[in-house]
Amino acid sequence: MAPHLSLVSMLKPAILLLLLTAVMSQKRLSFEEQLVQQQNVQLEQQELQAQLQDLARRIQSSKDVRDEERVVLLQGARDKLLSRMQELQDDLHFLLHGTKPTKRRPEEETQSGRTPQQFTTASNPQPPTQLPQQITITNSTPDEDDVQQVEDVQQLEDVQQIEDVQQKEEIVKPTPTIDDRSRQTQFQTQNRIPQVTSSTKIPPNVTAIPSNIPEPQGRNGSPQDHRRGRPRIRKQFTFFGEGNPFQNQPLTPQRIREVIQSFSQVPQTFSQPIQSFGQAPQTFFQAFQSFGQPPQSFVQVPQSFGQTPIVEEVFIEPPRPATTFEVVQQPVEIQVAVVSVPNPCSTTQGEPGFCRPLVQCLTFYADVSSLSKTPCRLGISSDGTEQLGVCCPRKGEPEQHQGPPLDRRDQGVLLPPPPPQVPIPPFTQQQLSEAANKALSKIQERIKVTSFILSQGVAIPPLDRAPSPAGRHQERFFAFTPGGTTAQTAEQGQKGVEASVTLVEEFNLTPAQGTFALPTFSILNTIIGDSCPRRPQCSNLSSLKYRTADGSCNNLRNGEWGSANVALQRILPPKYGDGVNSPRIADGFTQVQARNGDDGLPGSRIVSSQFVGASTHSHASQEYTMSLMQWGQFLDHDLTHTPISRGSNQAGISCCRDRKVIPTTSNLRHPDCYPISIPLGDPFFGRFREECMEFVRSLAAPRPQCNFGPREQMNQITGYLDGSNVYGSNLETQRALRELSGGRLRIQRSNPPTDVTQPLPFDKGLLPGNANECTDDLEQKECFVAGDTRVNEQPELALMHTLWVREHNRVAGALRRLNPNWSDEALFQEARRVVIAEIQHITYNEFLPIILGNAYMKRFELIPLVTKGGNHTRLYDSELNAGITNVFATAAFRFGHSLVQGNILGFSKFGTVKQNLRLSKNQFSPFSLYEAGAVDDFVRGLSTQNCQRFDRWITRELTDHLFQGDLPFGLDLMALNIQRGRDHGIAPYADWREVCGFKRPRVWEDLLEVMDRETIEILRGIYSSVGEIDLFVGGLGERGGFGGSSSLLGPTFVCLIGDQFARLRRGDRFYYEEGSQPSSFSQPQLEQLRKASLARILCDNSDDVATMQPLAFVKASFLNQRVSCESESIPKVDLRAWAGEVPGVS
Repeated sequence: MAPHLSLVSMLKPAILLLLLTAVMSQKRLSFEEQLVQQQNVQLEQQELQAQLQDLARRIQSSKDVRDEERVVLLQGARDKLLSRMQELQDDLHFLLHGTKPTKRRPEEETQSGRTPQQFTTASNPQPPTQLPQQITITNSTPDEDDVQQVEDVQQLEDVQQIEDVQQKEEIVKPTPTIDDRSRQTQFQTQNRIPQVTSSTKIPPNVTAIPSNIPEPQGRNGSPQDHRRGRPRIRKQFTFFGEGNPFQNQPLTPQRIREVIQSFSQVPQTFSQPIQSFGQAPQTFFQAFQSFGQPPQSFVQVPQSFGQTPIVEEVFIEPPRPATTFEVVQQPVEIQVAVVSVPNPCSTTQGEPGFCRPLVQCLTFYADVSSLSKTPCRLGISSDGTEQLGVCCPRKGEPEQHQGPPLDRRDQGVLLPPPPPQVPIPPFTQQQLSEAANKALSKIQERIKVTSFILSQGVAIPPLDRAPSPAGRHQERFFAFTPGGTTAQTAEQGQKGVEASVTLVEEFNLTPAQGTFALPTFSILNTIIGDSCPRRPQCSNLSSLKYRTADGSCNNLRNGEWGSANVALQRILPPKYGDGVNSPRIADGFTQVQARNGDDGLPGSRIVSSQFVGASTHSHASQEYTMSLMQWGQFLDHDLTHTPISRGSNQAGISCCRDRKVIPTTSNLRHPDCYPISIPLGDPFFGRFREECMEFVRSLAAPRPQCNFGPREQMNQITGYLDGSNVYGSNLETQRALRELSGGRLRIQRSNPPTDVTQPLPFDKGLLPGNANECTDDLEQKECFVAGDTRVNEQPELALMHTLWVREHNRVAGALRRLNPNWSDEALFQEARRVVIAEIQHITYNEFLPIILGNAYMKRFELIPLVTKGGNHTRLYDSELNAGITNVFATAAFRFGHSLVQGNILGFSKFGTVKQNLRLSKNQFSPFSLYEAGAVDDFVRGLSTQNCQRFDRWITRELTDHLFQGDLPFGLDLMALNIQRGRDHGIAPYADWREVCGFKRPRVWEDLLEVMDRETIEILRGIYSSVGEIDLFVGGLGERGGFGGSSSLLGPTFVCLIGDQFARLRRGDRFYYEEGSQPSSFSQPQLEQLRKASLARILCDNSDDVATMQPLAFVKASFLNQRVSCESESIPKVDLRAWAGEVPGVS
């Protein structure tokens, strides 16, 4: 026994230590929980402060226009925010001190000598009529078409339409607490109904009148209602605002508002019909609340049987002049916006986060697998199944930088390097004027030459006479935007080019002088001074809510930035052979050699066939769907369209004759010819004895600085992410696309599927047709018309256009039901505004994190805010030109050609292949969309079919058969890309590596860091030196995921594409997340827009697609399972947040 007792005595200290450790760990855990709660309260206080500032601006704006009704509504919203702020302050006091703050009783305030003037709200004296309440509760996101209602005839002065106040309280079990201020029992309960909608009517004739009438006192000195002896409940609020001018003056109560609570004779009890995660049904004590809000505090008021209590709220505001006014409100149908607040959670790293559907956490795309290891509970779906999400780390508002401006490179924006020192020629004004005069003569000579060439029959025949790949390429990609000024702008640009070439040739300037010295001289004081681009006048447009059609005046100081028909931006100066105009040549070669056919560079077709042709089989992606490729093309057609030259009378230019290149010395060669030579032994074209591929240079654009210098190219569409491919880039196109009724875009009848699960309510339509564009062989089906002329390039591009026109009309219809008094113009502009925001959100939330990688998105603040509320950003930089860069349009963003599949697949609802179209046979032939159920088939194809991997392999449908139609061969898209880069003077790959901050490759082994050895050896066999690699080729050769990042692309393309999207994010005054702009969305609206996803667009705008994976760019898998289109895993943008929105002036 003794040894055992000894052992016990020895173990006692260890046991006590373990018990003490356990107790301390519990205390530590409790302390950590308190810290998290304090952080949550402080975060919410910051959000409420931002909302109060936004409300103050809106209230002042409404006062400026004397909109008294809106002032009352907005003040009601502000009052609720103030109430919530006071509650948060009390909660914070409790967390810090363990007790609720002591409140001064009303009699104490009276004794202190503060007897304020009070306002009472008098209403229609008729006794209230008790009507039965109709209450509908749902835990799934309701459709805009099926607005669920809660009707009540209470008197409400403070009902708001737009700024729904979010009450964000920690979820706790129902616990009675005592409020020291009113000594009333409060029940805090968890509202597990995430989505509830309210509809009510405001009674008329609500009047606010000054009153100093003494009030009867109840027991304990509390005020008593002078009507029917009902007890009063006093609540006190504190004024929060920015820049309070009365902060040194005593704050006095200014008005009392009576709100008749909707208690009936017996407290109403609601049982939750669906149990959440095994919990028992909840009981709610019903007071009036703003529905759609998270956990509510319901107050049980001591009352006599049959009495209706009055809540008296005393508002503390700065002193105002004593005034009497009457606000008359007509009965108005109020649709209260739904605001869904996510549940708090902890990430795998222990950081605070919010439980969200996976699609709303895409900015952490690389962490999808780890996020999915800790699923969190979203709620119960309408079919009774449990909905799981992932815990998204919080991302609040970006820190506001104090001090000197940040280096643009810290924002992801590349800075042009300083120009080298070159001798400046001592030109006189007379010499400059003579060069300008000679330029006009050359323009006239150019017209004569092109007319002569056409007269000799050297031209690409029209497509209706002799279809050809070159004809399709030139006619579709030259296509001037209808109603635009592209042709006239190009003529002005050509004048500057001819004048600059004259100076280079007559004064024997070096290429460096042509590039860097000539721009120091202006053309303003010459005869071609009228060719300078004209800046739009934007001084009166600062308050515009909507974008202009052509992108002008987005930047108020530089209204031409990003607008249609302006020059593409340059980061690096062009590398032209002569410094100003001729295509790029290799270092050490001269213009004379180039004119004789030797520019020192490998032929574009040789590079394509050897670099791409080295791989003969498909490299399908195992992760991404065809929608990734298709979104890239759709996005490109929203941002860039560089027009190419045309001949006399808009005829196609031919640079090949008898299958050979027309020599530079021939009088039949057009000045803008730059054909691609095909070697005799070409592995594909050799069998057809083709030695020439048609290629025409891009049109010139006027230089933005109105000076002599290198040739620039044009972007003939708007350079902002603004849905121009849906709406057009000028007013004429935009108006032609509209129905001019109900805010809708034009459509034609579609051919929906016949085997639908339930009858379709209406025909969502197809894009309108245009017989002048093209028709099928039987001339029964027409090509489509859209905001961009390239819509018919291939069926899935036309499909994407169709889906977004349907989305516009869906949004316009919902807005019309919410705001029946809106005009066609208001409906169109507001629907356009929503659609553009959805496109922007999908791009930055879903597409770019895949392309650029999560680390890059975080570093340069490109990630949309993932917050508990609808925070705005303040990143707009009016000094940053958001327009498209030449390198982005000409090389970097063409990476998507590597993702294209050679066949387009459509799938039935059973998962079988229903459509299998060869790409080259269906280019500019979108007629398959007319077939029954084709829209749904191709939607399933976009979300099911694998795209190609990003690598140097490109499908032969693009490299051998581009635009071939029914002919045996076509063009080579990769060769066209390489040739286009040289045409634009795009610097070689090594130069761009250096400007992006990477090591400049000087020997081939330097590429091993970013390329595999096989790729390097192929390049070594093509180029004479590492410094001559074309940018497009070098970018394709890089490995994705550089340095362990999650990017699809290699570092150079990430740098160049990231630069462009940083410009589009920070340089766009209308960007959807930006605040403090006339175009800014309200916070509830912004909260809804952040729910947008491509999966939701595919679900809502197909005809009968029933399931979809939430991440539409990603293959369906265990972590990305297909769910019902009605599932909360694919959130809906609830447009009820736009009820009562005030339209702008367009």
